[in-house]
Amino acid sequence: MNPDRVADIQTRFAPVLEPLANAYAYLMRTRANLYTRETLPAWRPPAPCISVGNISWGGTGKTPVVSWILDWAIQQGITPAVLTRGYGSHPPKRPYMVDIDSPAYEAGDEPLLLKLNHPEAHVVVDSNRVRGGKAISAANGPGLFVLDDGFQHLRVQRDINLCLFSPTDLDQQWNHVLPAGTWREDRSALNRADAFLINRMFGEEDCLDPLARIQLIHLGKPIYFFQVVAQHIVNLRSGQMSDCLKGERFLLVTGIGNPKKVLATCKRDLDELPVHHLSFPDHHPFSAADWQTIVERAERARCTRILCTPKDAVKLAPFADERLWVPHLSTSFTAYDSMTFDQWLAQRLDAARSSHG
Repeated sequence: MNPDRVADIQTRFAPVLEPLANAYAYLMRTRANLYTRETLPAWRPPAPCISVGNISWGGTGKTPVVSWILDWAIQQGITPAVLTRGYGSHPPKRPYMVDIDSPAYEAGDEPLLLKLNHPEAHVVVDSNRVRGGKAISAANGPGLFVLDDGFQHLRVQRDINLCLFSPTDLDQQWNHVLPAGTWREDRSALNRADAFLINRMFGEEDCLDPLARIQLIHLGKPIYFFQVVAQHIVNLRSGQMSDCLKGERFLLVTGIGNPKKVLATCKRDLDELPVHHLSFPDHHPFSAADWQTIVERAERARCTRILCTPKDAVKLAPFADERLWVPHLSTSFTAYDSMTFDQWLAQRLDAARSSHG
């Protein structure tokens, strides 16, 4: 369902939904306390583990942050392993070790994208991430585990707990728990985080800084802002690069949780908005029929190019022709204090290594 439509329903039915939200928040607090007291068991990986997750549902930029961590780890000479449930995947067995030639239908779009961009990394798809972690430990012994979408996945212990926010998490949705809002837990869960990462997905400069200070500074955890920028676009077939789309007629195709951020990226980084935007549901399993619909819409709109996100490209690749282009994305961080994100991460990882012996 469209996020705007969901927000409208939540506003209209708030008196009914709020008691349900309070009950759900109580259940999630109780569950977290059971793990804290070790009443519920949790597996400790044999190497340091970084969890990348949200307080809310929806797109906050987890995959770009996981990708950045994999790049950083590989540059340090560390072989990382990603433990992911692989939302939308259909593996023939679990755990499923993603390979660069794995079908997107089996691996899932985001796991396959991570593997394609980081062939040295192990990417393990399994809804039971304890089982997946034990399997990759026995087979390869990675030097770092990255727990994807792990903030609420408390069955796996982590040494570094990163909590990501979208701009609306700090404003309209602050502490509004499902089903009355988008948060998976109430604000008491933020005490579990080791650092907060806030996505400047719409380029906000003036409003996010004071919001972060008001909502988060009292928790005494490092706060980092990050932004995902399209440096250029790449043709999926030829590999040709183009710096921008200024003056081009193009069709935008998205199958992600927050399509508005892609529109913002087009205008901010590529100097042009699409003539038309075809928005599919998050993790949509694109088919040959979908590609034909996309081509027909592009031709009717007289678009010479079709642009899609990298995670949509891995599913459109079997059907696409030379009209399909993909942005090349990079992720950068800014800090509230003097220590950069990579410095803080290195410091925390060193401490985690010591605890693992």
